[in-house]
Amino acid sequence: QSNMDGGRLFLASKAVERWIGVGTGKVAVVVSRKPWRTVALSVFVCALLSLGWLRFYDEQRVEKLYTPQHTRAFRDRRWVEDNFDDQDSEVTVMLNRENDDTNLLSWGALEEAFDIYDRVRRIRDGDDASMVTNCAEVYWTDVAYPARQAPHQTCQKSGVLAYWHWDRDAFLKDMNNDNTSIVDIINQPEKNPPPDCCNPNTRHVRIADVAAKLSYDDEGRVVGAGALKFSFYLATDLRQKYRFDPDIIALEKRFDKTLRRARFRYFQNAKPLTTFGLDKNYDWSSEYDRTFILFAIVIIVAYAYLALWNSRLGEKSRASLGLGAVLCVAVSTAAGFGLGLATGLTFSPSTSVCVFLILGIGLDDSFVIAGAVDEPFDADQEWYDPSRSALANDARRVIEAVESVEEVSARRVVNTLRSSGPSIAVTSVTDFVAFLAGSITRIPDIAAFCRFCAISVMIDFAMQLTFFVALLTLDQRRRLRKKVTTMMKQKNGDEAAEIEDDVAKQKTTPDIHDGDAKKDVELVAKVKPPACDDSKNADVEDVDLRELEEELKKDDHPVVYDDKDHAFWRVHYPKYLLSVPGKLFVLSVSAVVLALAVVGCVRFDVDMENDWAQVDAGPYKYAVRAWQFNEDHFSDAESFWVGLYTKHPDYFAGKEDMERLIDGYGDLGFVYKQSLEGNWYDQHQRWLSETNTAVRNSEEWTDSLRTFLSTTSGEGFRDKISFENNVVVGAEIDTRFKVVDTTILTHARRMRSARREVRKLAGSLGTVIVYADTFVWLESFLVIARETAYSMFIAVSTVLVVLLLLLGDVAAAFLVALCVADVCICVFGCLYWYNDAINFITAFFIVIAVGLSADARASVEIECGSDFLLPSSPRDSFAQLFPQAPAHLCRAFLDSRAET
Repeated sequence: QSNMDGGRLFLASKAVERWIGVGTGKVAVVVSRKPWRTVALSVFVCALLSLGWLRFYDEQRVEKLYTPQHTRAFRDRRWVEDNFDDQDSEVTVMLNRENDDTNLLSWGALEEAFDIYDRVRRIRDGDDASMVTNCAEVYWTDVAYPARQAPHQTCQKSGVLAYWHWDRDAFLKDMNNDNTSIVDIINQPEKNPPPDCCNPNTRHVRIADVAAKLSYDDEGRVVGAGALKFSFYLATDLRQKYRFDPDIIALEKRFDKTLRRARFRYFQNAKPLTTFGLDKNYDWSSEYDRTFILFAIVIIVAYAYLALWNSRLGEKSRASLGLGAVLCVAVSTAAGFGLGLATGLTFSPSTSVCVFLILGIGLDDSFVIAGAVDEPFDADQEWYDPSRSALANDARRVIEAVESVEEVSARRVVNTLRSSGPSIAVTSVTDFVAFLAGSITRIPDIAAFCRFCAISVMIDFAMQLTFFVALLTLDQRRRLRKKVTTMMKQKNGDEAAEIEDDVAKQKTTPDIHDGDAKKDVELVAKVKPPACDDSKNADVEDVDLRELEEELKKDDHPVVYDDKDHAFWRVHYPKYLLSVPGKLFVLSVSAVVLALAVVGCVRFDVDMENDWAQVDAGPYKYAVRAWQFNEDHFSDAESFWVGLYTKHPDYFAGKEDMERLIDGYGDLGFVYKQSLEGNWYDQHQRWLSETNTAVRNSEEWTDSLRTFLSTTSGEGFRDKISFENNVVVGAEIDTRFKVVDTTILTHARRMRSARREVRKLAGSLGTVIVYADTFVWLESFLVIARETAYSMFIAVSTVLVVLLLLLGDVAAAFLVALCVADVCICVFGCLYWYNDAINFITAFFIVIAVGLSADARASVEIECGSDFLLPSSPRDSFAQLFPQAPAHLCRAFLDSRAET
């Protein structure tokens, strides 16, 4: 009440509102005088901005879209990729038994498995790319015999056939030997089994890792299996650091195609699992979703047309204006995207949602402007007849030759912008601020989406004041001419043809400028009805009014304000809502919903697995089903590989520090200490001792390392050491982290703990890096968890400040911010109750929820904060204001909030 009495904040907000109204009105003055020039100039400017589409690139890589590019893990990955060429690709095929009675640990099933293996090795794509030539040459150090090196394999692979060293002849020899049993071979492996390239649990093949659906005998031995898994490592050339190799992609494609076409006796259809299949599934799902977005856009366009079209309204039907509003938003969006692409923003499948979102927001502004054009702005003038519609009053001005069609239309458009300008300005600014707050996130796709939306919202606001207002001016002229024609026809039917000709000539009148007003008056004077004969004893104007009385009453108000059409929202809804039972019901339901949301916020989960981006549909659904089969039957990993890297070290001067680093790192409770055994440093030190090689300085130590790597004992470690100008720039030791009974939060804490410990232990070694690809996703999770909450806080705070300045009422601005915060809490809570989780996609749409909720609440506050005459009773005040707010809110959600 103090604000309404003239408080400084209220006066400041009113000054801002008045300034916005005057500013938009001045823009409308210029636009309404030259509408065609304005349309041409607006389209030209947007066409220039759309040139940014020449830099269009549709980014599809998940790591470039949903992975923060400036985290420590991402920087570590760049360094590792620059210095170590061991980023190999793994392809997997899983074989499920034909029926429940089939035992895959039989000679016949395993012989067919050898057939599959031979078929895989024959896969080729082109002259140079083949499964054999691209297989990674991986060596393992035998833990049991540290001084020995495992034999070199042509192609590193993982599977049950490793028990026969992938040798068909050895397998056939055992199969034809009646004294040889598969059960004995599986359960009593030789002392030095072949290496397993793809097993995170152990360096050697283990039946529990390469077979599933196992059955055991009374002695606990494995006697049967219902599923087998084969994995192959392919050496990957990271060309231009895009993290993909075209040759490997081609091989993976042929790998999937070959195995899916194969038919087997003991197995069901093969289940190939490759990066190619998963990526294609993601691409297909994105394209599939785009079709729904396009379909939704078609629905909105059709509704924009039908909402303003009515064959019964005659001159009040504005269907073409609805299409003009859609065109305005489309041009604005194209210009916004062009400007964003020109500034380096990344386009992705997710950012295509911006088109749908901006279409809804832009149509909201268009409907607000179009709805205000028929308001009685001249009600305080003496010549204004309140019993008639605003259009009819304007038509009288033209008929009486007081003003021309162009002048009347321009005046009405200017008043329309002065009235609706502050409303669309507030909603546009709140949307812009909300998206701008979301753009500070370090997740590339979300940041790009928010920036595209922010740019498009502001360009759309400028286009609404220029392009759409120009279309509105032209449409208003058309309506006014048609209204004049209708009134004149009803006044004197005999002169209808002549009047139509005169009005048609009037259509060719150029835009208004200085000196044209007199010509317009003369032209309108030609269509002024002639004076009636004195014998009729009636005034011409009075007779004219009586003859048009019924017609004017029928057209008293535009459809959007028709009480009959909105009786529920204007009469019954506020009556029921403001009653005591109504308020108790609303408060009770709101409290229950908020309580459930709070419970969901406490219990919601985080899911960073690939399944949130995959769909079990389309031509590549086989990849998702294979991934799920692998998760169901082969996901009992006890550990995952983590690299311990020393960066620009001096191993001679830091010998003690290196030994302390290895021992201290191995003592961490979540590190398998045995994974450090047989590392390259210990093997080099053993070699120096066995060969009695004396090392007196750092240069000699480096020379001895090069000599060691050229020996049989050290050749398997060549890819673990990176040299530059005969200087060691980095070295890697493979280690393993435990994953038993751990969550993603536990992994994140262990990652940070390992980093802290190696910094303490590094000493003179300099920088020590602990890195795994998993760390990139772990830090992405931490960024999402932190920045989502931070962005929500910034969005709510900035929206609060903006609305405080524009509304001038602390309580009203606080209510809007509170509603936005409430929406955020409910969205988080719904994730739990819908059995969903926080991931890159759900965090992405929470930002959208902030923008939409801020826009909707601001619209209601602006409507309720209009300059009405306020009675003394607060309840009566709201009851009088409320009949306008629900109708506005109903139109806002039905006409322009289709995306919700």
